[in-house]
Amino acid sequence: MKPRDAKPAGVQVNRARRRDASGFEPRALSTNGYLGLLGETGAGMNDLEWIGHANEHLPANLAALTARFVEGSRDEQWLRVSYEPGPTAFNFTALSGGSMAEVLDQAATHCGSFVTGHPCPTLTMTVTILRPGRAKRYLATGRAMKVTGVTALLAADLTDDQGHHIASATLVSHLIKDLSRLC
Repeated sequence: MKPRDAKPAGVQVNRARRRDASGFEPRALSTNGYLGLLGETGAGMNDLEWIGHANEHLPANLAALTARFVEGSRDEQWLRVSYEPGPTAFNFTALSGGSMAEVLDQAATHCGSFVTGHPCPTLTMTVTILRPGRAKRYLATGRAMKVTGVTALLAADLTDDQGHHIASATLVSHLIKDLSRLC
C-alpha cells in the first residue's frame, strides 16, 4: 500500500495557488476586513466610507494605541488620527518618544495607503520631538508629500489636545503594488 500523498516517479505536483488576473487569490484575501481598504475595493470608497471601514477593522497595532481615524482627504492627501495613550505610553511624566514615533509612523503610512490604495511600509523614518507630550489626547496628521511608482515620501505631525505641536516625522515608504504578497 502506497502512502496517500505518494506520486509516481517523474510526476510533479503543482502546488501554486490559483490567482485571478490581478494576482489575487480570492479565498486568501478578503475585502471584508482591513485589506478591503486597499486596491480597487478601497479606491471605490469615498473618503468617509474608507475612514469608517478603517475604524471598523483596525489592525492590532492601532487598536493597542487606542487610535481612531478622524478625517482625511485623498484630494488634499492627508489623514488625521486621534490617539489616547494609556499609562504605559508615558515614561515618568511625558509621552515616550517611542510612543510618539509609533503614532506618527501609523498616521503617515496609513495616509500613504489612503491616498495610493497600496500598503506603504516604512523604509526610513526621522522623528523630531519638539516638546514633552503631557496631554491625555493627541491628533496625528499624516500627509503624502510625493508619490513615485515605487516609494512615497510621507510626513506626520503630532499635536496635543490644546493644539501644541509636539513632534514631527518624515518617512520614506515602499509601495506594495502586488497585493498578493500580503497573502
